[in-house]
Amino acid sequence: MVSSDFRVTQQMTQRRVMWNLSQNRGELADLQDRISSGKQIRRPSDSPVGVIESLRLRSDVRRNDQITRNIDDAEAWLGIADRALTDAVDQITRVRDLALQAKNASLDQNSKNALALEIDSLRQSLINVANTQFLDRPVFGGTTAGGVAYDGSGSYVGTSAAIERSVAPGVRLQVNVNGDEVFGAPGNDLFSTLAQLSADIRSGAPSTAIDANINALDTRTRGIQDALSTVGARARRIEMMKDANSASGITIKKQLGAVEDIDLARTITEMN
Repeated sequence: MVSSDFRVTQQMTQRRVMWNLSQNRGELADLQDRISSGKQIRRPSDSPVGVIESLRLRSDVRRNDQITRNIDDAEAWLGIADRALTDAVDQITRVRDLALQAKNASLDQNSKNALALEIDSLRQSLINVANTQFLDRPVFGGTTAGGVAYDGSGSYVGTSAAIERSVAPGVRLQVNVNGDEVFGAPGNDLFSTLAQLSADIRSGAPSTAIDANINALDTRTRGIQDALSTVGARARRIEMMKDANSASGITIKKQLGAVEDIDLARTITEMN
């Protein structure tokens, strides 16, 4: 005779069936939740190890996004500086042409005055170029808190210092060029040379004085061209950093997806 201790009653069977149904409903609800959210980690208890990895990767994503913003900002700084310096070279070239015309001994006073007047106009235009702004900051003003790098007389009022941006983990790059380095030190700068050239032309100074001004203009032009080369080199480096940061961002997000996101096909199969 079989002992009654091992007898499976109808009530036990019913409880077992109900428990299995409840478990199945819970698993089905969980799978439906995963499919609707697209995430396999919705709460820390789902995967404690996965949560830690997810937090680390999300921190990496935020850092990558910040570097992207820094790179965009650096590109803007360098792009604006490049256009301003190119414009400055073009205008100085025009001034040089006028200076060569002024060496013509047959010019009357009215013609000299007209040449000097155009040089004065170009000088003011170049001061405006030197005060080019980005986000209300003068790109050649260094770290000045003011809105201009040069005042109306052409005197440097900026604070010569480097402005840097983090363009990769542990990598900072200068994004500005300082006006006193580009346009010359105070007293020996482009705007002093232009003022002297205009005065010499008006007064009918000898050709040797005009030649001295032209030589000074050539020196300033070389300085601006050197600055253009520096800006170009930094821009190329920024472009390389941008490509590397973009690739890194894609990799990090793929890793995050592998930790957090569901395998949709597998999850649907499990639900079925």
